[in-house]
Amino acid sequence: MTVATGEKNYAELIAHKVGELYDDPLKFVQLIFPWGEGDLEGHTGPDVWQAELLEDVGRHMREGDGRAYQSAIASGHGIGKGAVTAWLILHQMACRKNLNGVVTANTKQQLETKTWRELALWHSRSLIKPMFEWTATKFYHVSSPETWYVSAIPWSERNSEAFAGQHGEVLVIYDEASSIPDCIYDVS
Repeated sequence: MTVATGEKNYAELIAHKVGELYDDPLKFVQLIFPWGEGDLEGHTGPDVWQAELLEDVGRHMREGDGRAYQSAIASGHGIGKGAVTAWLILHQMACRKNLNGVVTANTKQQLETKTWRELALWHSRSLIKPMFEWTATKFYHVSSPETWYVSAIPWSERNSEAFAGQHGEVLVIYDEASSIPDCIYDVS
């Protein structure tokens, strides 16, 4: 998919289409990246397990009972778990106006150098890049930075209230969740 006519025009086209992708993160991921081009040359889309997970998330959105989607993936390093996390953040941000989100990980280093870095990488590859801004601690919609964002927040048992107060369209992601204490889950 060549975007020679301008990334901004393509991003605007996708922005109008996201309503159709509200509960289809797989189709969203297939659409917003230039698969087969640049540093995605040789890649036609998500790996099979990633596609299955994205389909499962979409099914939960369509058929769920309002409860949070939970998934645990035990695997080695480098299989693409961080990519899926970044894709889900991008999907939720693009398809849910004024999303309020928090992303944390088992350690501050994991959050900064793995999880949040992966979001930066996939954001830079995405065809909707003009719609969003990435910083070291916040990922936000350029038209509404105060109300439409996801923040990278290291957890702390002494500051569990940092995970409270999420309202409206909410996203909370725990990376390497087995090392995060229950008090963080309880608050969020």
